[in-house]
Amino acid sequence: MTTTEKTDRQLRVLLVRLSAIGDCLHAVPVAAALRRAHPDAFIGWAIQEPSATLLRGCPDVDRFHVYPRRARGMTAQLGAFSRFRRELRNCRYDVAIDVQGLTKSGLVAWLSGAPRRVGFRGGPALGSRELNALFLNRRFAVDPAVTHVVDRNLALVRASGWVGAQGPIAEWRLPDYATPGALGFLERRGLEAGGYAVVSPGTIWRTKRWPATHFAVAVRRLARDRGLPVVVVWADEGERRSAETIVANAGNGLPVLLAPPTDLRDLATLLRHAALFLGCDSGPAHLAAALDVPCVSVFGPTDPHRNGPYGLGSASVQLDQRLECQPCWRRTCSRGDFACMERLEPGPVVEECLARLDAR
Repeated sequence: MTTTEKTDRQLRVLLVRLSAIGDCLHAVPVAAALRRAHPDAFIGWAIQEPSATLLRGCPDVDRFHVYPRRARGMTAQLGAFSRFRRELRNCRYDVAIDVQGLTKSGLVAWLSGAPRRVGFRGGPALGSRELNALFLNRRFAVDPAVTHVVDRNLALVRASGWVGAQGPIAEWRLPDYATPGALGFLERRGLEAGGYAVVSPGTIWRTKRWPATHFAVAVRRLARDRGLPVVVVWADEGERRSAETIVANAGNGLPVLLAPPTDLRDLATLLRHAALFLGCDSGPAHLAAALDVPCVSVFGPTDPHRNGPYGLGSASVQLDQRLECQPCWRRTCSRGDFACMERLEPGPVVEECLARLDAR
């Protein structure tokens, strides 16, 4: 039976992309493409927190299956995993589409009981890593010339036949974020839609962090030269210290504001009304791009052609002349000096920010 033939039962499709936040945002267009191709299908998504928290309410997903967190004790862990497996099986999926390509994601596809389990064909550079191939029975090669993760995800579902032969467009249909805390902050500060920038200096990888002093120079330029209020966001104490350093060094009478503690849905609310986003290679940058906010991100150990914020409104900045070790894809710096980020001066970043603002 082909995927276009009608059956008496509703088509049920499971998307598997467990983490991280940016990568899950890169998978949202797959859900949108599936919904366009199969308007009446039941679409589930196997995912981890905190990405599930951010994406709940996504109109193209009927159910999120949250991969269990690591529990204390083997018995508790096995119990949580058993409940997760039972939840997947009860949905009786016809197909599982694994766009992550790891052992863990392939195992989830297999545990779902879906008779068709779709994923990438090829080694690590082509999308399938570790023992992923053992769990899939429909594997498709994607042209290596297709570099960005979003385009590769869509190429996979097109090659598999589940969205038709025509190339699906990259479309993000996200929840209508409007958290009271973020809206209240904007109201108290008198910030109007399109009248401020959001800066997020935080990222989990130490190698991806741009120095707070560099951020401060860029922020000061935006606030001084354009009179644009800048909101510096943070989520934990480590990020708060960096944010406070930026505000202290960039302020001095300029409209540079420290946001209250900001979770992902708060951040999405702030971004929906922003004129510009500036940050590192991190989830917030990809969230800004998905919300169609002009976005500038600073790159060092990773490759923006593969993982950069997606879309014409986004720009990625890195050293004009790459170091011999770039991209290394490492969480630790083999050189020990974090040169790919430390040596990237604020000037080119500010120029891209101003270009994004002028292009609005």
